[in-house]
Formats: sequence, structure tokens, C-alpha cells
Amino acid sequence: MPTNSTSATGHENLLPEIRRYAEANIDYFRRHRRFLRFVDTRQKWILVHLIAVTCRDDDHALFRGAAANWICERAAALGIASRNTSLAFFNQLAAYGYLNRNDHRGDRRIKLISLSDSTEVALVDWTRMLVEIATVNDAWMLDRETVMGIHRETMNRLLENPKWIKAPLDICLTQDMRGGWLAISEILRHLPRTATGEPWIAAPGLSIPAMAESFGLSRSTLYRLVRVSVEAGIMAWEERQTVSTLVISSYHVRQYSRWIGRLLEATATSYSKAVGRRPVLAPDAFECSLGAGDAAVECSLETLQERFPAVARH
Repeated sequence: MPTNSTSATGHENLLPEIRRYAEANIDYFRRHRRFLRFVDTRQKWILVHLIAVTCRDDDHALFRGAAANWICERAAALGIASRNTSLAFFNQLAAYGYLNRNDHRGDRRIKLISLSDSTEVALVDWTRMLVEIATVNDAWMLDRETVMGIHRETMNRLLENPKWIKAPLDICLTQDMRGGWLAISEILRHLPRTATGEPWIAAPGLSIPAMAESFGLSRSTLYRLVRVSVEAGIMAWEERQTVSTLVISSYHVRQYSRWIGRLLEATATSYSKAVGRRPVLAPDAFECSLGAGDAAVECSLETLQERFPAVARH
């Protein structure tokens, strides 16, 4: 397996792991299709993690959950979502059976929320997936409590990291649109296995209709994602004779690699702490710096802020 090199620059520093992450993402979606068709944006996904780590801390574990209002206030303080947005999402989770509600022992006016068993199963599977990518160790040897401990430690680290919570604007643009995380994963699967050094990277063989059928998304949803990304300078269409190939900005790939790299780094560190041994890939190997060619890439923060003021306020 290709290993990382801290002396390398650009997204090539993380490209092998990011490709593995993208492929694992799609396999994970197929195992938990119903859940992930509902929790389908970065914001919703982070809120699920926030519920999980809050309900499992020492102050709330004995009460079978945490007060919804308290979690909403924490989400607002972290800049994840407003109080009303969080409450609406929690109500939807409960309606679909992904969230439990219990009365507080001392005050029945207070409703405690916690993730259902099926939701925890999905989080356990996701954490095992991350451990295998970040450490190249077999995570299926770990019991459920150990895995959830790794998840809690990982997410606590990331929730304290504003660079992960407040992702770059271009990451927010693609990951907070419905199905965006799946579309980006599919695009990354079609990229070359090694960095090209070019400002734009082609994704040959990518088919929007095939993607829509595979993920159960409408073509209009995916074409809208691509159209908005093209307007923001994240993607473009490359015309060659009668064939149109989608290309993606290497700047966005590097931004995405650094963002996911923080997730993998936190996972590797948490795994090492939980099992008492150093992972095969050292946590500090996930540090990834921007290359020198960024000035040539049209996708810039200024471009996104000008074209998408709503994203700039995120």
C-alpha cells in the first residue's frame, strides 16, 4: 500500500487514503442506504455525532440521554446549526426511529434524547471503516464498546477543532447539498491513482445517469450539484470531440484531502490511545499542505464568497 510522506506537498500526500475513503464511503452507503438517504448532508452528519458523544459522556450516561435543548445550544455555539434547525432535525430522527426519547427521572418536563440502537450500529460500522483506513489494522477484532470509545474520542477531538467544524467554503458547498458527499466520493474513485500536477483533474468514465441510478438520487439533484460546482469553479466540463468529461479542481481535491485528513488523523490517535499501540501510519503523517500551484486554480475563497454569499455566512 502506498504510504504517506510528510515531505510531499499537495493532495498527493493523501491521495491513496482519500481514494480508499471514497470507495469505503460508497460501500458504507450500500450497507446503510435507508439511514444515509436521510442523514445526507455534512451538517446532519455532524449533529448525529454530537448527539452520540454528548449522550455518552459521564454526566449524561446515567440518565439515558441528554436534554435536546442543551444539545441544540451546543450545536449553535459550535456553529454547526441554529437551535431551530437542530430541533427540527431531531424531530425527524425520532419520527424515523433513529432517535430515542425518554423522560428525565427528576423532571418529566425534560425530554432526554439518545441515538437508537440501529443508529449506533451505523456509527460503529463507520468508525471501524475509519480505523481500517487510518491505521491499516483489522477493526473487526474490536468489540462494540471499544469502537464507540474510539468514536467518542475522535469526535471530541474534531468538535474542538474549528478547522474541521467550520470546513472550507468549497467543502461546505459540496458536502451540504443533498447527495453531495456521495457524488464527491464517486468522482474521487474515478481520479488517477497518482497526482498529475495539473490544476484540473479529469474523472474519466464518470456517468451522472449511472450515479443517479446507483445511489437512488434524481438526475436533476446531481446535475444541480455539478452546475453549482461549475459556477463556483470547483468543477468543469472538458469537451473532447463528442465526449464530455467532468474535471475537478485540484485545489478542491487538496482542500477535501486536508479536511478528511484531520478526520483520519484524529481516528488514528484515538485508536492508538484505545488499544495502546501505535498505528501503522503515524497520525502526524496525515498533515497535508497546499501546493505551490494554488494561484493557478480558479476556485478561490474570494470566488465562492462573491458567487455564494449564503455559503460565506455559513
